[in-house]
Amino acid sequence: MILNLAVKPAYLLIIDTKIQDLLGPEEFGRYFPLLSLSILLNIILDAGLANHMTRFVSGQPEEIHHSFRQGWRTKRLLFPCYLATLMLIGWLLGWRGESLIWLGWIGLNQALLSAILYLRAGLQGIGAHRTDAWVSIADRSILFIAMGSLIVSFDRFDVNWLLAGSSVALSITFLIAFWRLKKQSREVASILPNDDGINSGRSFQENITAGWPYALLFLLMMTYHRVDGIMLERMAPNGAIQAGWYAMSYRFFEAANMIGYLCATLLLPYFTRMLANEEDVRPLARSMSSILLTAGAAIAWAAWYFPEQFLGIFYNYEVQSAADILPWLMISFAVFAQGYVFSTLLTARGDMRILNRMAGAGAIINIVLNAWWLSQASATSGGVGCAVISAITQGSMVAGQVYFCLRKHPGKEWWKLLRALFIHSFACFAICSIASRWGSNPNEALGIALLGCLVSGLLPGVIDFRSMKKMLTEKMNTFADS
Repeated sequence: MILNLAVKPAYLLIIDTKIQDLLGPEEFGRYFPLLSLSILLNIILDAGLANHMTRFVSGQPEEIHHSFRQGWRTKRLLFPCYLATLMLIGWLLGWRGESLIWLGWIGLNQALLSAILYLRAGLQGIGAHRTDAWVSIADRSILFIAMGSLIVSFDRFDVNWLLAGSSVALSITFLIAFWRLKKQSREVASILPNDDGINSGRSFQENITAGWPYALLFLLMMTYHRVDGIMLERMAPNGAIQAGWYAMSYRFFEAANMIGYLCATLLLPYFTRMLANEEDVRPLARSMSSILLTAGAAIAWAAWYFPEQFLGIFYNYEVQSAADILPWLMISFAVFAQGYVFSTLLTARGDMRILNRMAGAGAIINIVLNAWWLSQASATSGGVGCAVISAITQGSMVAGQVYFCLRKHPGKEWWKLLRALFIHSFACFAICSIASRWGSNPNEALGIALLGCLVSGLLPGVIDFRSMKKMLTEKMNTFADS
């Protein structure tokens, strides 16, 4: 968790933002929807195999050289399907020339990333958690050094540099992950993606069937996370520039979102074990929810009052144009962070059908509202509307998740979380209002407001650290228990 929080947000907020700044909103606005489309269609590459294989191998380690190796066959069949679908949809959406070349290159990088995630599934399954942690940050660490060197050496930037650097970084990371997995599985058969002489393991159809619930959930969630950037660039007047403005603020959403994702990976095995032992999950859910509430609300309140200063820390150009988008995306993050707790609890319960139905409804709401808004948006207002719609969609999804969790785990415990929300929100409102009115320097006022909102989480009745302390002091094999 420390490694990921140290490297990945740093790359997004230092290197990626500088690349956007050097490219300008129009150039990066052409690249951003291509990346979003490649991530959206990633379901075809993975088909839920990584998630499924982690759980399967952790329970049956001997499958590292049977079903796990068979998974490589499946992925080899999925790759051409993914690339063909990606290029066809890109062509149908109207991208031509250099944009299609970029799209193909991005697709190849996504294939490398998918292969790395599958190798990491093997590392996680055999309990090599330390190795997995280092592999998880390898590509971003290499890119940080390589892209940072180019930024320092030149006063301009080229998208092709980023694509080539990503290919090199991902290739090196793949080799490292493969070497470590082979070394740590030395006592079993080689895990080379080679099917010679292998007749055991799961078939293509069995692999797809087993991983489908995870893949469907990923697709639906990525739809209402990523489709807005694609629709904005394709449908809005001045679409490329507006997509570039949107991407400037979306980077902060991505960086902050890593906190919630990492918390969810910690929570899943604990919820799973506690439910199996018929323990009360409400204290842990409430305490983690209150921590994410404090972090998410602090960022959202500071961004609402000081959007230009927030963006100005990392960008030099087009800050004022993107400033109206940031507050709504940070509200979206604050709401979505709560979803990590409640959706993880539903996942631990095995309620995948509920999650998939809600995610499907969210995807439809997002697409319909974006289509309606962008059909009438001006050359400057498209991104703001998409950000508002994102917040509405996230709010609807989290409200549904909370409803089902409270229905399945009722009790007065949840009123403490509602009390924490009111106490912290009132404190943040007071702190940000004072900082914005009496702060002599806007940048200093932003720092005071953000720090004050975070510290206000220590107020009585906001965060309960007892359950978190209990969780972090217990040793357990997280993947085996989940």
